[in-house]
Amino acid sequence: MKQFTPFITATAVVLSATALYSNAENKNPLNHDLWKLRYKVDTQSVFHNRAAINTQNLTNLVAGVTTPDKVAEVKNPTPVFSTTPSNDIGDLDGPNGEIWHYTGDLVYLEIPPHDNVMFTDRILQEYTFTIYNPEMKVVGIIKDKMDYQEDEERTVTCEVTPVITRNFFNTDDDIEIMIALGVNRIGGGNNYRTLVYPLNGEKNDEGYNKPIATYPDFVADVVEGPSTDGSDNFFITFMEDVFDADNNSEELGFWDTLLAQKVEMTVYGKALDDKGPRKIYNTTLPLIQFPGDQQDVPAMMSMRHGDDVVFCFSQYAEPFYNRYDNPLSEDMTMREGNSLVIKLYKATEKSFDLFSTTTIPISLDPMPDASGNPTCLFSYYSVGNLRYTGDILFDLPGVEADKPDFIITRGNYQISTDDTINSYFTYKNDGTLKNTIFLYSEGTREMGNLDGFEPQQLFVSQDSYGYLYNFVDLYSAKTVSQIEADYYYDDDSDTELLTSNVARTPSGDSYQYVFELRYPMVDDDENDILRFMYINKDGSFDHMENVNMGKGVAYAQSFLSTDALAPHAYALADSPVFMMLVKRGLAGSSIIEELMVAEAMSEENPSGKTLLQLGPNDNGALASIVPEFANGDESGSLWIYYYDSDKRLYTLDVYALPLDKDSGAGAEGVVADQPTFYVNGTAIEAEGEIRIFTTDGKLVASGKGSVEFASLESGIYILNVNGKAYKVIK
Repeated sequence: MKQFTPFITATAVVLSATALYSNAENKNPLNHDLWKLRYKVDTQSVFHNRAAINTQNLTNLVAGVTTPDKVAEVKNPTPVFSTTPSNDIGDLDGPNGEIWHYTGDLVYLEIPPHDNVMFTDRILQEYTFTIYNPEMKVVGIIKDKMDYQEDEERTVTCEVTPVITRNFFNTDDDIEIMIALGVNRIGGGNNYRTLVYPLNGEKNDEGYNKPIATYPDFVADVVEGPSTDGSDNFFITFMEDVFDADNNSEELGFWDTLLAQKVEMTVYGKALDDKGPRKIYNTTLPLIQFPGDQQDVPAMMSMRHGDDVVFCFSQYAEPFYNRYDNPLSEDMTMREGNSLVIKLYKATEKSFDLFSTTTIPISLDPMPDASGNPTCLFSYYSVGNLRYTGDILFDLPGVEADKPDFIITRGNYQISTDDTINSYFTYKNDGTLKNTIFLYSEGTREMGNLDGFEPQQLFVSQDSYGYLYNFVDLYSAKTVSQIEADYYYDDDSDTELLTSNVARTPSGDSYQYVFELRYPMVDDDENDILRFMYINKDGSFDHMENVNMGKGVAYAQSFLSTDALAPHAYALADSPVFMMLVKRGLAGSSIIEELMVAEAMSEENPSGKTLLQLGPNDNGALASIVPEFANGDESGSLWIYYYDSDKRLYTLDVYALPLDKDSGAGAEGVVADQPTFYVNGTAIEAEGEIRIFTTDGKLVASGKGSVEFASLESGIYILNVNGKAYKVIK
């Protein structure tokens, strides 16, 4: 599971009562939103996801700005697959590491403004999710209607839990799909639940799919263990809020109410019989003992380590705060003598065994300013806040088996800015400090892994001269390179501002850092040139690559990663190729957003070469861009999502990588052939047999050569042409 690690900046200022009031509002554990900890994957647009936002915020911080700072027509390759418009679209963790996809169509009852309601109220009536396998073939459809309880009024969230299971909720081999619902309660608050559907399961008399299980909570984590008896072996953790108090809550004081607010975590193993999944572990934890700031750090993580399935639970030994009875006063103080307790368990089909307990003392780091006044009110401690499960360090030299080291984040909260500044440490399994990785980071980015080198992290800091990029090997805590953001590389040139958008790439028996430069150049023809600087491991300048983006560029951001910089990631060209998101101003129009994939300028192509240029089209504006690069014998693919904001509909186009691969080869698992049918007026025409089904599987029209559809009601249908399925909307 992918996990976001937030960075937050901070500046030392004098504390104030007003700021403390703000802190009480924002940091109070009762403001905790459990929905944020639901199971999710961070595979949305590489330009719009949390890591990209983190990078852009860091770049703005270094540049001291708060706002952002074209080419001839190109013949784009043809998508190898396109979906029809839908309300929701996304990918799923499929069996055996495969990536599956889904589209969702939601039907709402729209109630115009009425009484004291000043907006059109949209009440979800039913949902339909179409599931695609890696070949983008429709393999099944889940359709159901909302069943509102007496205390519920509208659905605020209806999502597919992004993992496909099998052999978990029962013992058959059917694929299981989980739908997570968040529903407004009348009078305030939300109810959460997860419904489980077999992909080809039973339907009721109305044609809706029957769920085989309903849980009053949602999935917080999923891990798959080694296959047993040839079947899948999932472990799934459900999480829900509970209020655990012996007395009526109206009789409780604030502090007792706080202690009673808890989160229950239950780990289930796969079903071995018709009784369903087995509850193999359960724990309940007061919110006030959650690790970190009790809001943004998971209290549990699961992972594979070799053939072992490992669960990590972390919490403060005691409530983080000293007792306080008024959240709007200055009574919130950090408890002294507390500790962070990390427990590791191994899960098997028959057991859930504790094998490691680490207790790490925690203390307040006051971070005094130049006058000696403290600027930090709380110091939060957590594991998993830097690299998620990568913070659990197994199999390092000198580390005993089953006694891993841990990367611990200490987040110093400053009430003057309502921000946190982080420091990072390695602790041994016995709770003693091993290494100080980095102190007082303004922000951080993970560097891609390279064979033969340690995992590495970029930490941003500043001194009296400006911002510094510190590249630190995580295991040894050694700073490999420290590069000034305002980089002086040539005796005859001014300094260049390096953005935090940087990746490392192999170079001989070493590696280089590739930085996007903050400010493009403009050539004699008014073309905007995005520049990339290659800097050696020792911090010395190597060379520059330039990409022609055309005219009228208001802002551009490239996607840089170790995989993206690999030769032939996007194209078979010998020149480096870069992917960029470009905001372009056109004459007589507002700024539009485009995706460009282009070769760098070279002797062979002095103006560069654009391989792909996509902007708004009939399906809407660009919404999400997800590259999947080639791996071994598998080809890559580029997933482009569009969103029509007026119709609230998504569409997906898939392009094969490399883009210039001959013969229009499709990505591995993606069908390259185009639909072999045509719409002619009110008829669908194709060579061979044509059949049209409703989403609940009823055949409503069929024929050979041509089928009329004028009499069909508006809605979603599955069109089967010569054995191939397509989803269509009338």
